[in-house]
Amino acid sequence: MAIKYEEFLALIQSEDFKTLSKRDSHPRERVRYLAFAHLKEGRSVREVAKMLMISRASIYNWIASILTDGMIGLKEKGGRGRKSNLPTSESEAFKKAVLELQASRPGGRMQGKDVLKLMEEKFGIKCCLGSAYYQLHKAQLVWISARSKHPKGDLKKQEAFKKTLNKKS
Repeated sequence: MAIKYEEFLALIQSEDFKTLSKRDSHPRERVRYLAFAHLKEGRSVREVAKMLMISRASIYNWIASILTDGMIGLKEKGGRGRKSNLPTSESEAFKKAVLELQASRPGGRMQGKDVLKLMEEKFGIKCCLGSAYYQLHKAQLVWISARSKHPKGDLKKQEAFKKTLNKKS
């Protein structure tokens, strides 16, 4: 381990971790850079862990990752959180399918269960109602609208009614 630690010390001498810790926007990465700035100044792993209130094991893991992957090993990796049921590549097709479904409906009224059915039939995704509404939100489709139009409604008669309604004396 001593040879690898010396290799690590030689590797970090070329980096300016203080500047990196000030410029980085991700808080966990800033802590990592700050830890390496203290290690570069000659502090021990135990001292750095105590100063930053993190475990020594975390620092040793970061050292191992910088030795194997270089500076990229300190970057935050993806993978946290649940992945979306609908792949990003199909989001535009989903939006188009929902708009087509809405246009084909008499009165233009759609419900969440209709979107669920669409997702299952066209995309093979079986999910809950909340996920369907989340996908609509991601597709920037908002369903707050005026009262739906009756398929047998006559627009000319409605406009004539509005004109006579405003002429109250």
